Amino acid sequence: MILCLSRLPEPIHFRITSLVAMLSAAFLILPGCGDLLAAPSGIPGSNAVSEKWPELPPTDMSVEIPAQEWSQRPGSRNVRILIHYPQGTLDSVNAGTGIMLTLHNWGGTDCVGTADPRELAKQLNVVAICVNYLQSGRADSIEAPEPYDCGYLQALDALRSLWFVFDGLQQRKISFASDRIYCTGGSGGGNVTLMANKLAPRTFACVVDLCGMKKLSDDIAFNLPGGSSLNARWSREEGHRNFLSADEQEIRFVGHPGHLEIMKKLGSTARIVTVHGVDDTTCPYADATELVDLLRKAGMDVEPKFVTSGDLDGTIFSSSGHSLGDRTLIVLKHFGKYIGETGEQVLRRKGPTDFERHETIRYPTTNGEFVISYAAGYPTGTFEPSPAPVSYSDHTDLLHWKDKAGQVHPVTTPEDWQNRRHDILRNFQLAAGNLPSPVSRVPLDLKVLEEVRLDPPAVRQSLIRKKISFQSDPYDRVPAWLFIPVSAEDGDTRPVVTGAEKPRHGIPAVLCLQQTTNAGKNEPAGIEGDPSMKYAIELAERGLITLAPDYPSFGEHAYDFDGDRYRSGTMKAIWDNIRAVDVLQSLPQADPVRIGCIGHSLGGHNAIFTAAFEPRLVVIVSSCGFTSLRKDDLPSWTGPRYMPQIASQFQNDITKVPFDFHELVAVIAPRPFLACAATLDSDFDVSGVRDVITAAQRVYAIHSSDDRLASLYPEAPHSFPAETRQQAYDFLIRHLSEP
Repeated sequence: MILCLSRLPEPIHFRITSLVAMLSAAFLILPGCGDLLAAPSGIPGSNAVSEKWPELPPTDMSVEIPAQEWSQRPGSRNVRILIHYPQGTLDSVNAGTGIMLTLHNWGGTDCVGTADPRELAKQLNVVAICVNYLQSGRADSIEAPEPYDCGYLQALDALRSLWFVFDGLQQRKISFASDRIYCTGGSGGGNVTLMANKLAPRTFACVVDLCGMKKLSDDIAFNLPGGSSLNARWSREEGHRNFLSADEQEIRFVGHPGHLEIMKKLGSTARIVTVHGVDDTTCPYADATELVDLLRKAGMDVEPKFVTSGDLDGTIFSSSGHSLGDRTLIVLKHFGKYIGETGEQVLRRKGPTDFERHETIRYPTTNGEFVISYAAGYPTGTFEPSPAPVSYSDHTDLLHWKDKAGQVHPVTTPEDWQNRRHDILRNFQLAAGNLPSPVSRVPLDLKVLEEVRLDPPAVRQSLIRKKISFQSDPYDRVPAWLFIPVSAEDGDTRPVVTGAEKPRHGIPAVLCLQQTTNAGKNEPAGIEGDPSMKYAIELAERGLITLAPDYPSFGEHAYDFDGDRYRSGTMKAIWDNIRAVDVLQSLPQADPVRIGCIGHSLGGHNAIFTAAFEPRLVVIVSSCGFTSLRKDDLPSWTGPRYMPQIASQFQNDITKVPFDFHELVAVIAPRPFLACAATLDSDFDVSGVRDVITAAQRVYAIHSSDDRLASLYPEAPHSFPAETRQQAYDFLIRHLSEP
């Protein structure tokens, strides 16, 4: 039973609310990872009791509605909402009346820190709703031991409140403008606004975020030094009650590229307005610019308003920091044209709301997927863990895949191959650890530490060599050498690579990965070490932009693998290299779609590992970098720089290791791949290389790309001979010149 307690005196209100909580039926708690959410009652198929909802109040007042259980405090839960009608009564709702959420800030209650619901209702002709969503008030949001929700369950609370009014009007057969549904909120309420639009992507016509959090970043989650002063009290320790799983962090990332793609496919058309001060250090401005960029790349309708000192008028905007100014006037004066009742720019949703569709929305994350069900009209959020990856005893036979039931299917088409490819990547991550989530993609903060010009006769053509560093993840910076031909640095970005059929903007770039050497990036840069390994400078002399980063713990990249967030040095290097591709794409001189990769030994298999996860690498060269694991020294792969779990989880037993290079090279198909395997290599047995290429060739054939998989076998020890390097460079340049 749900009681409407809002009109009782406060002491009685809280005593009865506590009693109701104690007497309520238990909810079904579903398995998940970390502190994931439980299934609420009232959903078909659940074992919980049915929920009962109050009636719409006849006048402006607060009511309590049932909410989804919070696993931190098991038991039934209610949410108090404040409803404001256009003229104070339900009878004032008319055919032009819309519905609008206005959501309070972190630590607030009711309508604190957001646009005034009374003004919204009166001036915009909307039913304005304030929501005391999960952890409203300072005691629960700031002082309590539980982690701050940061938008997920809070957004579900807000959406339930919206549905309550929407459904209530429909049930009473009151005519209203169901296509005029909007949302706004300030700070924490801005975060909930953005999350509500994510979880109900076909419901809103426009949302206005006022300086809200765009993601649950590590500095916010764990109170680390960084861009924010907020502390959400999450833990990085697995097993801790407040442990933040990758999945929970990913669902709270509004700009998650994969999730935006899903929203776009579902038909999300809401205009996303984000108002953010350029000097905001509470919800960092960098997160706001990142979100806008991601929304634009996804093709979403986004309108940023970045408040600078030039916008300060003392009336509407009084700060370019977090407070902004009068948040009611910001919404009404700047964006009332979108959310008003009339006008040429008024935004109206087309098509049914998510409430009316009764469908399920799924957002995949690292270890499963979040499922937002509208089966009951209002939303329910649950997490479904992924099943264990399908295992394969034979890593050399690539022309079959298994379904979840273990049934074997042939691989005869590129579409069939995607099933096996998915399994290969998941199994590789059992040994190397999971690829970091998109939340780890912090701003690059590229810094140029040193710059010199190299001219002939020291080099074949004039080059600019820059020592740079970039932020790879929230905790670590990567040093690197960057080479840019002077012609490109001066603004001449005509193609300098022979074979290009038509002019392009920018020139190709190559990521150059070092072998095992303390010289680190200096060796491919030709500064020290083996002169036959200076492929970064040699490719730059041929007119390409090249980037040579330090592998973790080599060169200037001091790195301690103990207690690391990565399961392996291999995965750390993969992520560093993915961010290095981000660096190359950020350069105005570079063609962002023509990027290759080359490496020898450590760099050779590092190139394969990276290309398996990074599709922006369009051509790959691996020199003396691999062999079949069955013909290799397996324990040599288990050091902290590589994959320790091969020993700790798979006991150095080749029959237990869940991947081999036959699969990893095939994963690269149909992109061009060249293996340079020295016949006298004592590190990587050449016959194992031939085995790998033979197996992968079958997958390339399925893609009709037989000519894109190549191999060279120079008679030499573990090395990269000059003639072989020239052939490798020709391979890179030829394929980077393809239309």
